[in-house]
Amino acid sequence: MIPTVSMWLMTHITKGANTPVPAGLLRVAVCRRNVPGTPAVDASALLLDAVGKVRGDADLVFYNQPTHPSAAVRHAGNAEGDGQLAEWLELDLPRVEPEVQRVLIAGSCDGGVFGQVPGLAVQAVTGDGAIVAHYEVTDASSETAFVLGEFYRRNGEWKFRAVGQGYASGLAGLATDFGIAVEEPAEPEPLDAVPSMSVGPVPLDAEPSKTAGPGPVDTVPALTAGPATLNAVPSTAGPVAVDATRPVPQDAAPFPFGPGFEPVVQRGRGQGVITVGGSVPPGPVIVEAWHEGEGYLYAYTLTKRNKDDKLVFNNTMTDFRGRALAFQGDDRRLRLRVTGDNDWTVSVQPLSVVRHLNGTVQGLGPEVLAYTGTEADVDAEFSGGDDGDSSFVVWSVDAHNPQGSKGLVFNDIGRLRQTAPIPGGPLLLLVEADGPWQLTARPLPALDPGPAPASAPPAAVPAPQPVQPYAGDSDDPGKDERRSKGLLGRLSRAKDEHSGRGAKTVTLVNPEPGRPAVLEYTIKDETEYGGYRIDRLDEYDDADKFMESSTHGTAGRTLLFGSGQSEVRLRLERVGSWSLRLLPIEAATPLTGKAEGKGSTVFRYTGPPAVHTVRRLTRDDHPLDTFTVQADGKKWISAGTAGRRRPVVGTLPVSAAGYCYVLITARHSTGWQIEPAALDTVPAFTDKVSGQGYGVVRHTGPAAEMMVRYEARGLLDLIALWELDERLEPIRRISMATGLQHIPQGLVQVRTGGGKWSIETRG
Repeated sequence: MIPTVSMWLMTHITKGANTPVPAGLLRVAVCRRNVPGTPAVDASALLLDAVGKVRGDADLVFYNQPTHPSAAVRHAGNAEGDGQLAEWLELDLPRVEPEVQRVLIAGSCDGGVFGQVPGLAVQAVTGDGAIVAHYEVTDASSETAFVLGEFYRRNGEWKFRAVGQGYASGLAGLATDFGIAVEEPAEPEPLDAVPSMSVGPVPLDAEPSKTAGPGPVDTVPALTAGPATLNAVPSTAGPVAVDATRPVPQDAAPFPFGPGFEPVVQRGRGQGVITVGGSVPPGPVIVEAWHEGEGYLYAYTLTKRNKDDKLVFNNTMTDFRGRALAFQGDDRRLRLRVTGDNDWTVSVQPLSVVRHLNGTVQGLGPEVLAYTGTEADVDAEFSGGDDGDSSFVVWSVDAHNPQGSKGLVFNDIGRLRQTAPIPGGPLLLLVEADGPWQLTARPLPALDPGPAPASAPPAAVPAPQPVQPYAGDSDDPGKDERRSKGLLGRLSRAKDEHSGRGAKTVTLVNPEPGRPAVLEYTIKDETEYGGYRIDRLDEYDDADKFMESSTHGTAGRTLLFGSGQSEVRLRLERVGSWSLRLLPIEAATPLTGKAEGKGSTVFRYTGPPAVHTVRRLTRDDHPLDTFTVQADGKKWISAGTAGRRRPVVGTLPVSAAGYCYVLITARHSTGWQIEPAALDTVPAFTDKVSGQGYGVVRHTGPAAEMMVRYEARGLLDLIALWELDERLEPIRRISMATGLQHIPQGLVQVRTGGGKWSIETRG
């Protein structure tokens, strides 16, 4: 199926338009282009009732209040990649309380105004990465807060509407407008050019504006390859439809590379030579050719000695029309030798006439396209030509250096439907085809910061007790005291964020001494040959390793102030650009069931002592380990995969506090799955037990001398046995050797480098 303008508008919408969204778990990114020196943007969500107001402070979800009491909305942190920065929110629409009619998605600007933020957009994706709504703000100026969009109920379903309402009074002013009680409320100042946003009941449906997208386009003849469905998500501009029997309309904005000039046009029949005069400046140009009727057309550039140099066209298509890239030299003029069986026309045009690959583009024959988006997957469909056995080739070249090396994107013969990745733009894509084709660019979603909360816990692992969202009752007096202060301090307080470039020692101050915090980090290595290292310094400047590139990757989360310290000093070495940001401990994701993600992150497990299984989901062999941190700050290794894909079992020790924090340490590209399980699932044995990698077993017989065997995977690969108490806390190292060992009755943890092991009675 060939995507249409109306299909494109279903996901990429303009201000005021709406689109249906699936009633499931959605991840919402507030995105911007990663341009140094531009203001930071914070994402937030407001849950509104039928009259357009919050029911209490808990209905505002943002970086200092990251989880709604219903667990339906969560602030999931930020991510960086593909030239974008994004703050993520997670919406579990089935869990949204019935009295909540709308969920607003807002952004606030830290240290500037939104007119200084490039590429501001909001994007909603499903759990499998499909984009279901995308709205880009194009009219921001002096605002410091924005309602970007809203999810709302309509006839039992959920929809998303692009709002685009700006405020000059920041998040505090925006929150006040929707019923959040803060001191000294500021009146919102909407943009003159932006219609005021209704704060009443659910908004009326409005069909997406037909004039908001591309203008009228010619009808595209169906591809002879037959119908095909491309699971494509277009970029932020509409598809460009082309009548394959006519010259391509210049529908896109001028490409920013190359000066303009009057086209050089020459017509002929048979053989001819074209000389491009001095009116055409040096640099890349577009050569467009037409050939009437059946027959053969080819064209070459000429050398200084007037010999054929580079092939420009070589085609036998009926009523041929195509485009190619050529170059006007600094010291010599571009010359072309053209040969055709019938009448032909050749036009040398500025590069600015190039068509842009924004969403879906179709064509017939050779073409030059520009792509200026982020890293993307490109879906290609080719008819195979008249004989079904024609070639289809696509090259990519850096638009800043179009005479540089080319990258091969597609190269095949006959009918095809394929997908290939391309890097972020600006690029020129050079299409060589002998028949109808279609390309669709699907920009990759912003990086996922981590796993979504599970919808339900396993029966063996009780879920955390629900928080009382609106009542003042609480078992934590400190929490009541913090809530009684209102949100003014949280809204106006600057986040504890440090950033810079190069080596530095920083002091991070605990915003809530006595409690741990989540440290969110983005760190680039100084060079490609040596990874970064971060040490924790004590009062004597003695250093202990805290993080490094090989184990924690370039972006993720970890735990800081595990013992509730008031401050921690960190020394950063071998770093390029970096950013460290403190989040409240509530940002730790509850571990209530199976979860998947990538990179380092922090979970909170609440329940009885248990075990967990961790496994690798990607094909790398980088470190993937889990650790647990108790309420008093004690930290133990729980499981290690030793670079292997085989699942391993680790511990979830729980003290009298009733919970522990679980740290996953992994490079940003390493995918993982973690799942808790009840303690009674561990293998029990009297005489013999065996396994591979990390494991937990229960010896049900009396303490005895038993034979320990291990198949080491290297000289430094040892097996370690630890005795555990009933809370799963390690209390004694039994041995780090094979042979006869005294195995106590009870729980034993096996720690290995991934090899096979066994424990059995003698004889």
